[in-house]
Amino acid sequence: MEYLISVDLEGIHGVVGAPFEKLSKDSPFYAPAAEAAVLEVNAAAKALFDNGATKVAVWDGHGGGNNMDFTKIDPRVIKIDISKDKFRFDFVKAHNFCGILFIGYHAMEGTPCGVLAHSFNSTAIQYIKLNGKDIGELGVDSLICKSYGIDPLFIASDNMGVEEMRNICPNIHNVITKYGIRRNEAKLRGEDEVLSDIYNAISRAVKEKCKNTVPDFPRIAHLEIRYTRAERADQIYDKVLKEGEISMYRGEDSHVLNFEITRAVQIPKLL
Repeated sequence: MEYLISVDLEGIHGVVGAPFEKLSKDSPFYAPAAEAAVLEVNAAAKALFDNGATKVAVWDGHGGGNNMDFTKIDPRVIKIDISKDKFRFDFVKAHNFCGILFIGYHAMEGTPCGVLAHSFNSTAIQYIKLNGKDIGELGVDSLICKSYGIDPLFIASDNMGVEEMRNICPNIHNVITKYGIRRNEAKLRGEDEVLSDIYNAISRAVKEKCKNTVPDFPRIAHLEIRYTRAERADQIYDKVLKEGEISMYRGEDSHVLNFEITRAVQIPKLL
């Protein structure tokens, strides 16, 4: 059985970030987050291998990638190189993953009490709506993976990220890494407790052969995006108009664009 672990940093235990900042490499919270992510990945990988996994691969998906020190990660784990991928998660076509685990993900932009909540780009995107409903990275990535036949198995995030994922897959196994108070404040859980819970929850998920089915992507879906800057909306508008593959029209003001899309993988290209 092959499994994919998709890793972000904002939802990792012990991380709250600084006001008005991204969790970028110049943030004082960045290095501790990357180190803690290694620990969560190792706990997840051990649980998978201990329960019969034949392959475990890790996609380091925060920012441009290469955040974690892979010399400290279980040597049995495969590091995914996405440098040549055309679309988000395009690399999965070279594997046979039966499930994806979300480690360190976070709630979508604007989520009350969501620690470091944002949708793909905290300074560029104010909201993303699919067929009128708000959607964040968890929803988009779940839909993309579903299009490749991969369903979610597990999530580790703050309580608001877990709640968001449970709205997609109500019975998904999960671990709450911290409890959000506001965007840069949380009630933190102890590291040893979090890592133990991750190992145990994933072990149960694999043993129980959980199936958390994500709904199929609609044949044609309406996507609405509100960009923080009108200039970014103009850049996307010009790009989509030039490519001529996606139907599009302006929204209620200069920050909003509307698209008619047929595949979930199109969403990240419009951000």
